[in-house]
Amino acid sequence: MSYTRRFSRSVTIRYSGSVSYPASEHGGSVSYSGSASETVHFDVTVDTDPFDAAVDGMKNGVDLLTGSVVATEAAQLGAIDKASRKIGDTIVAGFFKTVRSDISQQITQLKINAEALLLQLNKLAERCREKQKQMGSDYHRIADRYIKIFTDLNTELENRIYSIDEPVFQATRTLDKIGSHTGNEDAAAIVSVTAGENAHVHSILAANLAKRQAVEAIEKGKRFLEVQHATDEVIRKGLLPIGESAPLSTPYCVIETSGEKGSVNREMFISPLLVNIPKDKLNEGIDSKGWNGNISDEDRRNINDYFNQRIALLHQESDSIHDRRVADLTARLFNLSKTAAPGK
Repeated sequence: MSYTRRFSRSVTIRYSGSVSYPASEHGGSVSYSGSASETVHFDVTVDTDPFDAAVDGMKNGVDLLTGSVVATEAAQLGAIDKASRKIGDTIVAGFFKTVRSDISQQITQLKINAEALLLQLNKLAERCREKQKQMGSDYHRIADRYIKIFTDLNTELENRIYSIDEPVFQATRTLDKIGSHTGNEDAAAIVSVTAGENAHVHSILAANLAKRQAVEAIEKGKRFLEVQHATDEVIRKGLLPIGESAPLSTPYCVIETSGEKGSVNREMFISPLLVNIPKDKLNEGIDSKGWNGNISDEDRRNINDYFNQRIALLHQESDSIHDRRVADLTARLFNLSKTAAPGK
């Protein structure tokens, strides 16, 4: 697109010279000098129409080139896709053809092996049937021979035994004929006798069962009363009469361990009866008692006897390896300890 630009410049011209004037009176010359300035304006018009026409022509060429490149790229991509699909189809077809050929060969080989094995199995089956038939005939022949032998032996034995006690056997056979009943003429009498005997036996068994259950109930009641009586005795011995006061003794256990820099850690295991008592008061009471006095020989002996009884009872009543290991460790710790009582 054409455009016009204006430029302005200031032009300065310096001048000097001298002028002679005629002699009117004296005559002579006069010098002069100075400068003059003038602003000059320039209008410059740039004609870009040829360049714009050239650019438009070039743009059309570039557009044509871009279209041809895009068309070429699309054609190339299409050719690549078509070629890749053709290659893929060829590879897949070749793979499946190879697999089918391999499977067909395996099927043929397995078919041949199966037919050969089937023929061999048929031959073996025929031989087995022949062996079975032969063994069956041998078994029947041997069985018939031994049956005949044992039958003859049984008959000979029966004849000899019968000949030894012939009168007894004759009497027995006569009694068997007399005692046998071919009809049901005595069925009612047999049923009545059997029913009476069954009822009698049933009544005896029911009476014995009732007696046994009564004995078990008495034993359970006896055990319940014994436990109840023992519980009442324990409660009676533990209770105090109304209006009386007495000291209550309960066991407790205190473990003290020494740490670094002389620190002492204390852990207390107390009875449920002492739960409501603050631990500070319990610690003060324990500290006030002290642990300097040793227990007497009699008390030590009683403690040892009781401890040994409990350890032996634990070994006898428990079949667990863990419980026995705990009992053995407790015994070793007890033997290593030094038993003492609070000093007074």
